[in-house]
Amino acid sequence: MAKTPRLALAVALAAVLLSGLGAAPAHAEEVGGLIGGVGDIIGAAFSLPAGILQGTLSGPPSIGTLGGALSGALNTMSLALRGVLRLAGVAIPMAAKAAPLIPLFL
Repeated sequence: MAKTPRLALAVALAAVLLSGLGAAPAHAEEVGGLIGGVGDIIGAAFSLPAGILQGTLSGPPSIGTLGGALSGALNTMSLALRGVLRLAGVAIPMAAKAAPLIPLFL
């Protein structure tokens, strides 16, 4: 009697593993790109104040603040640009996949 539940459990586990239920969704990479792009843009908003604060606390007040502002501005621009490019890199292929479906809804 002890072998039957174990065998049934082993067969059920094998069926679940072989059925592909644990596979990643088809659009997982695109969703990850969208979330990463939005995260980069949100992070860009906080990069300038963080750079100013870090520069002020790590160096002489006036020179450190100026250096932190410059560093924060460069980080803000690079994060914002990276976020926009990531969003564009994901949105363009998604729009290309959705383009044939648009006439169905019009």
